[in-house]
Amino acid sequence: MTGERGLTLLEVLVALVVLTLVGLGYLQLLHQSHRLVASSREWSDAVVYAEDGMERAKLGSVSLRRAPAESLPGGFRREFTRRPWQPGSGLVLVTVTVSLPEGGRFELYRLARPRPVARADSASPGEDW
Repeated sequence: MTGERGLTLLEVLVALVVLTLVGLGYLQLLHQSHRLVASSREWSDAVVYAEDGMERAKLGSVSLRRAPAESLPGGFRREFTRRPWQPGSGLVLVTVTVSLPEGGRFELYRLARPRPVARADSASPGEDW
């Protein structure tokens, strides 16, 4: 029996355990990368929605004085806010906030000068932006 070749049962079992551990590690790596890709996609969508909102605000298609929160596809919500920047500067800080479905938040800021807008309910122009 000393001249026989081959693997013993113990060697086969050790090889199977090592192969299983390597396979489980690989599966966990795939799972983590899938979660990372999904999270990146969600943040990318939030950035796109925020940039779109800022462009809409620049074009004047959104009234920043009374803009309600918007529900967007995928469970996102977008809000517009406007506040004075610094006293005497004549600038306003426009903020577009996008809330993510899983609980994150992305904010996009822009400093702007208010531009006069004619109001339908008054003879004097108001300010927008």
